[in-house]
Formats: sequence, structure tokens, C-alpha cells
Amino acid sequence: MGRKIAVLFDLLSVVTSGLLLAAALLCRHASDISPETGRFWALLALSMPGVLLLNLAALFYWLLRRRWLVCLLPLAALLSNGEYVAAMVQLHPATDARTRSDLRVASLNAFNFNLGESRYRTAHAVAGIMSRERVDVLCLQEFPVFADTSVDSLLGCFTPRFPYSVQDGWEAILSRYPIVNHRYACFAESRNAYLWVDLVVGGDTVRVISVHLRSTGIASLRARYRKEHDREAPVEALLGEVERNSRLRARQVHELEQLIDSVRGPLILAGDFNDTPSSYTYRRIDSRLQDGFRAAGRGYGSTFRSLGGVLRIDYIFCNDSLRCVGYRTLPDAVSDHRAVIADFRFVR
Repeated sequence: MGRKIAVLFDLLSVVTSGLLLAAALLCRHASDISPETGRFWALLALSMPGVLLLNLAALFYWLLRRRWLVCLLPLAALLSNGEYVAAMVQLHPATDARTRSDLRVASLNAFNFNLGESRYRTAHAVAGIMSRERVDVLCLQEFPVFADTSVDSLLGCFTPRFPYSVQDGWEAILSRYPIVNHRYACFAESRNAYLWVDLVVGGDTVRVISVHLRSTGIASLRARYRKEHDREAPVEALLGEVERNSRLRARQVHELEQLIDSVRGPLILAGDFNDTPSSYTYRRIDSRLQDGFRAAGRGYGSTFRSLGGVLRIDYIFCNDSLRCVGYRTLPDAVSDHRAVIADFRFVR
């Protein structure tokens, strides 16, 4: 009887590994399908980290049991999602990229400078970090625009390092180089937006785009249910919110694609995408631009401090006119996001 149970357990374990492989292949496929087709693919893409962790656990399990053939199932699952793994973990050697770069760009969701005793003190702290890191261009999302806050005073915190700046809506770009053109645009059905500027860097004109895409909306929905209904939001409401906002991000990224395709010179795209590397949003941008982290990053690419710090949702990309030679995520706690910095060289 005991042997029959052991054989049955083995069989179920192999079947489970097969199902995990199938789930991993579906997750890989999900990033190619727009969330506008329905919630299934959007939720499947979001589940990729968990699916891959389960496959990694299965791999260790079969290795310990020395079942070499069965090991191929979770190994195939991990290898089939190698692009996602590469977008989360990189092993490039640590280098002093500043000494060999033409332009250093940073991006930060500023969280309205709320992570501190006052917005002005937090803004000064961010400005100090950017001076310490010798940043040339800073893209800020969620720049605070409130009646009790002076935008000019906040921008003044950065003036010693960045004499040129453009701020509109909840976006700001600050620069050590002259800004010769700019445009701010809101996405449809949302207050999310992007801001682009053209910078004169030596003899080159560089287009820098700062963008903030739609969030999942889960945190605000849960807060609303607690306030209005004194209970947690039901699962169906949460899933509906994820689906709705995934659709909005898909439309927003399609608009970004048109903007990217219209640029002929050097282009840098930075910001808070509110989506992971397993998403349709990331896949669409990555098909057009180079992810700075994949080109020159090191370690684990987490940028969002909440949810255990496992999510990478902030990015800096560039087109073929530039080459990323350094990429870092800073540890400084000045927001609920971590600042990311990328070093670029012009491709002559």
C-alpha cells in the first residue's frame, strides 16, 4: 500500500511539473497579447513571478531527488522565460560608468515628495542625491501640484544642479543642458501623462520623455471600500479594476509607440510604467527600445519598495542612437519608489 502511495505521489508530482511548464509557456505568451482582449491574459502576465518561483522550487526538488529527465520540465519553463529573468536579474560587472558616459539620466516617481517631514525637505534631499550622483537630467513623476505648495520653490531646490527645467501637470524634467522644445500631454480617460523635452547636448539634440502610466488601482480601490463600506474590496471588484487599468495602459503604450516612432535622433524614455517586465506594456516598449537595465544593470532590478520590494516597474530605455554603459537603482529612501540612473554614450 505504501509503495502505491509513493508511486501515485511521484506521478502527481510529475504532472504538476508539467502543468507548471504549461503555465510558464502561457505566461510568456500573455505578454504578446493586449489586455484589451480580456482579463485572462493580463492576469496571467501578472502571475509570471509566482509561476517561475514555483518552477524554480520544482527544479530544486527534482535535482535533490536526482530525477534528471524530470528536471527538464522546470528547466524548460525557466529558459522559455529567459527574457523576463534577464529583465529582472543582471550580472554585469560593476564599473565607473560616469568616466565613460556622455549623459547621465535619472528617473524617480517622487510620491509628491511626501516621504518626509515636509515636501520641501524631501525635495532638497532628492536634489542632494542627484548632485551626489552627478546626474545631468532628472525625470520626476508625481511632482506635487497642490494649493499649499509652491511649484517654483520646489523647482528652486534643484536649481544649483539643474538650471533648466520644465514642469507641467504632475511631470517635471530638470536638466543641466538647455531645453529648446517641450510638450506635455495627458492620456485619454486618465490624468496620467507624459512630458518630453529636446535637450542640446554638445552638438546633439536629445529627446527625453518622462512618462507615468496608469496604476493597477488596487490600493485606491481597497482604501475606498474600507472608507465607504468598512470592509475589504471583493475579489471580483479587484479583478475588474486590474482589468480596466491594464486596458488603459495598453492604450497608453500604443500612444507612446507612435511618439517613439516619430523621433529620428537620440531618444531616452524614462518613467513609472506601473507594469512589470512580464507585461504587454513592457514588451511593446522593449520591442522598440533598449532596456538600460538589461544592457548594463547589475543585481536584482526591484524599483518599488512596497509588496516586499519584488516589483520592477520603473525603467529607462534608449534608442539605437545611444548605448547604455551603466545602470543602477539607488537605495535612498526618498519615495515609495527607488530612483534609477542610466549612463549613455552617443553612437557615432
